[in-house]
Amino acid sequence: MRFAKIYGIFLKQHLKRLMEYRVDFLIGMFAFIFTQAAGLLFLFIIFQNINALAGFSIDEILLMYAISLLPRGIDHLLFDNLWLLPRTVRQGSMDRYLLRPINPLYQFIIERFQPDAFGEIFLGIALLVVTLGRLNFTLTIGNLAGLLSIVIIGTFVYTALKLLTSSTSFWLKNSYPLMQITYNISDFTKYPILIYPKFIQVLMTFIIPFALISYFPALYLLGEIDYIQVISYLVTVTGILICLGLYVWKKGLKHYESTGS
Repeated sequence: MRFAKIYGIFLKQHLKRLMEYRVDFLIGMFAFIFTQAAGLLFLFIIFQNINALAGFSIDEILLMYAISLLPRGIDHLLFDNLWLLPRTVRQGSMDRYLLRPINPLYQFIIERFQPDAFGEIFLGIALLVVTLGRLNFTLTIGNLAGLLSIVIIGTFVYTALKLLTSSTSFWLKNSYPLMQITYNISDFTKYPILIYPKFIQVLMTFIIPFALISYFPALYLLGEIDYIQVISYLVTVTGILICLGLYVWKKGLKHYESTGS
């Protein structure tokens, strides 16, 4: 309850700041919609010349595309402040988080949320609804609950990877390029991983497992694999990534040197 109350206070203050720059919020949200729409346009152009990609129709690939947007959008909404950790470490402003009687990681994460992420989330939901309709998919309470659980857990794949890579800034001082490279790999998961070389398939399944939050969930909805297979591996990998991210974060805090005079 204490952490929930603190989150409410931080959220209220952040909303006050956003209300001062409403146009920035709208521009940011529509910018994300436009960026994703450009990717969809590229996909439609490809399918003007082919009927299937790695055995998947355009509607099946759009299903993967839609599912990939949801955990990415939720992570962007709630945990995007981790992108600022490298700058915070370089400037020495990490001190203020260490001086407060609140968990440093918790207060750092809740300090800011990104409402322009609603652009990704709304587009993902709309695309998912349209695609499932075109595939004549019958949505039941069971598979809806399965999809929601995958999306929620998949969100923490993004968060854990951001925490892991951003925490290296305690040693590197600027881990932003590493974060960017890791995050951009998620763009590959908007398409079937079968179209990529074996190395990329292994990378996205076992090392940077973005395939677990788009490709395999789509296979689950299409009836190609069982829900237990997807969720058991997703929970295991996500748990490992979270533990690894927290370990590096804690080690990094001990290595933190603040700034000189």
